[in-house]
Amino acid sequence: MSFYLSKEVMPNDTLRTAFNALAVKTFGFSFEDWYQKGYWSNFNLPYTLFQGNEAVANISVNKLEVLIRGEIHNIIQLGTVMTEKAYRNQGLSREIMEEIKHDWEDKCDFMFLFANKSVLDFYPRFGFEKKQQYQFETKAGKASGACRKLNMDLSCDRQMLRDYYVKTNPFSKIQVIHNDSLLMFYCTSIMKDWIYYTPEYDAVVIAEQDHGRLRCMDVYCDQGKNLLDILASVADADAKTVSLEFTPCDDCGWDVSLIQDDEDTLFVLSKGETVLDNGRLLFPAISHT
Repeated sequence: MSFYLSKEVMPNDTLRTAFNALAVKTFGFSFEDWYQKGYWSNFNLPYTLFQGNEAVANISVNKLEVLIRGEIHNIIQLGTVMTEKAYRNQGLSREIMEEIKHDWEDKCDFMFLFANKSVLDFYPRFGFEKKQQYQFETKAGKASGACRKLNMDLSCDRQMLRDYYVKTNPFSKIQVIHNDSLLMFYCTSIMKDWIYYTPEYDAVVIAEQDHGRLRCMDVYCDQGKNLLDILASVADADAKTVSLEFTPCDDCGWDVSLIQDDEDTLFVLSKGETVLDNGRLLFPAISHT
C-alpha cells in the first residue's frame, strides 16, 4: 500500500475533512467547528498518514509554553493518536512517531503524552518513561452560589473567558500559557457547561459539578485570593468534596494520593531529569491534547 504523510493538514480543506472523519470514527467528535471559529493555531500540528484521500493514522504535535515554578519550558505534547481500524498493526504509528522524534526531539525541553492501558507497552519502545501523577482533594466549603454560568454560545462570554485566561491561574504550580486555542477547544465543546464567573472574587472558574463533588479544572483571577472561597462560590449546594485537576502551588490541607488510573498514564521522553520528575504533580487536565 502507498501512504503519504502530511504535516499541513488543518489549513487544507480536503485533508482536514479526511482528518476529521477519522477523529469522528475514533473519538466521536470533529475539530471542524473549532477550526471554523478561528481557534486553531499552528501550535497544533497533526502528522497524518493518508492513503489516497483517506486519513488512516495520526499523531498530533502540540507546542506548549509551560510555566513551572516560575520558569517557562518549551514542551511538546503528543495527542490525537488514532489509526483507522483496517490499518492497525501495520507499523503506521511507529512511522509517524519516528518522524516526530526526528523533527522535534532536539527542539524542545522534553516531550510527553498520555496513554490508555491498551498501549502502555508501545511508547517505551521510543524511549518514553512512565511517570507518576497525584490527585488533590479536600472538603468543600459552604456553598454560596454567588456566581453566574457563562454562555459559550455568546461571543461576549467567550471573549470574557479569553480575557480572564490571560490572568492565568495563581493557584496552579504548572500552567500552560499563551494557548487559548486549546482552552477554546475544551470550552466550546466538552466543558462548555462548566464555566462560571463569580463577581465576589472577580474570577472565572472551569469546574464540573459531579454528584456531590466539585472537579475544578482551572481558575483565572488576580493574585491574593483564596482558592477554596472561590470554589465555594460556584459549588452546588450538595457539594461535599472538591478535587483539583491541576497541581496546587501549596498542597498543605489537601489530601494527596497517587493516581492508579491506567486509562490516562503520563509518559515522558527526555534526555535527563525534567521538572515533572520532582514533587507530587498533576499536569492540568484542561491542557491534555
